[in-house]
Amino acid sequence: MGIGDRLGKVRPRKHGDDASDGQALDVARYAFLLRVASSDALRQAHREAFATLSSEQSQALFLRLDHDLPEGLRPPTAEPADLAQAAFSAELLDHGHLVRILRRPGQGVTEGHAVGSGAAGGGALLYAHSLLASVAAAVAGSPAVTEWLAGFANSPEAAQVDPSLFVRSPGAGTYGSTLARHTGVAGH
Repeated sequence: MGIGDRLGKVRPRKHGDDASDGQALDVARYAFLLRVASSDALRQAHREAFATLSSEQSQALFLRLDHDLPEGLRPPTAEPADLAQAAFSAELLDHGHLVRILRRPGQGVTEGHAVGSGAAGGGALLYAHSLLASVAAAVAGSPAVTEWLAGFANSPEAAQVDPSLFVRSPGAGTYGSTLARHTGVAGH
């Protein structure tokens, strides 16, 4: 097993466009990190990722979070630290909420918008009109979460990208230790 495998850098099987495979792998790593990484590591990785967004992307994310989150969790500004705290709060409130917010195409809070011509085509455009691919790649590449990627190769998220991968059943303490890491409450 090479160092890339130990760090969770599993290569998806060749079955389509390399760009779309790479995006799917980044999104799978991101979903894995949202499930297993510590609160501090996730906040830091999101601050780093959101700092790489263009001002237009930051504003779109700010509007989305401001629209979707309850009053007390909304970001006060479009600054990376404020967006990261709101994004993390959204994920704690409802696991998967952050991925749903980031994968929506378009800008701002418009629902039912046109995705653009060609988006219904191949997998290469799966994330093309959303923030998910760029945020997922930036978070998964953050030094703050590197150690957390070690278990990715045996995760359900990795198996979704490459179904030939073997996924081990989580041990009895896995859920409890993840719960404790995020909430401070030990699992049952």
